[in-house]
Amino acid sequence: MSGKRIPTGVPEIDALIEGGLREGKSYLVIGEPGTGKSVLSLQYLVRGLMDKEKGLYVAIDEKPADVIEQAASLGWDLAPFIESKEFLILDASAYFVARSGDTAKGVDVQRVAADLNTYITRMGAARVVIDPLGPLLASRNPDQARQLIYALQANANTTHLLTTYSSDKQLRSVEEYLVAGTMVLSNGARQRPLRAPTDPRKNARHRHGAGAVFIPHRR
Repeated sequence: MSGKRIPTGVPEIDALIEGGLREGKSYLVIGEPGTGKSVLSLQYLVRGLMDKEKGLYVAIDEKPADVIEQAASLGWDLAPFIESKEFLILDASAYFVARSGDTAKGVDVQRVAADLNTYITRMGAARVVIDPLGPLLASRNPDQARQLIYALQANANTTHLLTTYSSDKQLRSVEEYLVAGTMVLSNGARQRPLRAPTDPRKNARHRHGAGAVFIPHRR
């Protein structure tokens, strides 16, 4: 098992989690709309690009052009990395168009997992973001969640951030129990780089500014 740590792009968070996320693991980012899930995800991928690590962004709610525009508004020009094939934005709308004639069937998670692994292998991606994960698992079927997350983790050198909505802060969806850790964002973290506390508590919930909590899982 790799002991390598993958920096998140937020030094204050990395200081609390032994230098970064564990390589080859998946992490969940939970928060209401507008809490900065997409910003944190982009920050994570941009840090990878600076470290010569290729990145894959799976856009569920936005078109690739919107993701590029949001990154530009934060001072990150993704165009050169897209042109050099170091960064890919995958438009996931095709998965939902395919099921439009049969809404009861849901997304073909097996197909999604196979396609993602193909893209990851083909481009050599070290960092992957799915933003958000929820629509792919609309039925909250535990078997589908396991299938997708385990398929991602089959890529031992790829580390994943999976965002999801949380309408109830006390509710934890099935995905949380399949990942190596969870970041819970609130409106205090909206649209800005998060700030770290001065006195974190090791091996407990790590608070990251007024708006985020990191929960390491024992996996």
